[in-house]
Amino acid sequence: MAAATGTVTATATATATAGGNGNGNAGGNGNGNSGASHGKSASAPGHVGKVDAGTTTSTTVDTTTQVASVPKEKNIHAKLGRLNSLQRNINAYMNSKSKKFAGIQAFVTQSAKAKVAQAAAETAAATAAAAQAQLDTLNAQLTALQADPTATPEQIQAVKDQITAQQAIVDADNAAADEAEAAAATATVGTDQASLDAALTDMANKPVDDEVTAWAQGVLAGKIDQMATKIEAQTTP
Repeated sequence: MAAATGTVTATATATATAGGNGNGNAGGNGNGNSGASHGKSASAPGHVGKVDAGTTTSTTVDTTTQVASVPKEKNIHAKLGRLNSLQRNINAYMNSKSKKFAGIQAFVTQSAKAKVAQAAAETAAATAAAAQAQLDTLNAQLTALQADPTATPEQIQAVKDQITAQQAIVDADNAAADEAEAAAATATVGTDQASLDAALTDMANKPVDDEVTAWAQGVLAGKIDQMATKIEAQTTP
């Protein structure tokens, strides 16, 4: 019995020693490695924190620079307000019943009529000039025939008759050109800068400055051309 007891005691002691060594090593190594890993993790967040801080600083600088470099008005449309509707299609210009739009509608319509009238005046003037050139040619022929001893009275009279007829054409064309020029001058009434300024001010719900006026002139130029084309189409036989 004593021997058995000794064996059991020895075995228990050995087991305890092994367990102690095993736990000790495992604990030591495990804690050591875990501690090292914790050290790396601790340093990593610290590193990220520094990058974030740097990024924040950089973003602040960039934002400040950007704000300083952008004009106060990023977009002309922010200043236009109701005038943005000037971009509507030409049919809206012709058919609008809006009281606020009436001034612009009148300005564009009258400007288109003036454009058509001016084109008609230029055409009439060109026609009159061509007729006068033809008359000048006939007069030159008559002069040449009268200086030609071989020319017959019949030849000379024939050219004179042509001159008489051509003179009537020239007179009519000149009268038409004068009438067209007068109509073109009359058509310009209501198309001056003061009329445009008044129309823009009447329609706008925001201040109208030089930039807004310049923008409106650019937009309206195209609308005037479109309306002039429609007017010409309606008046052409």
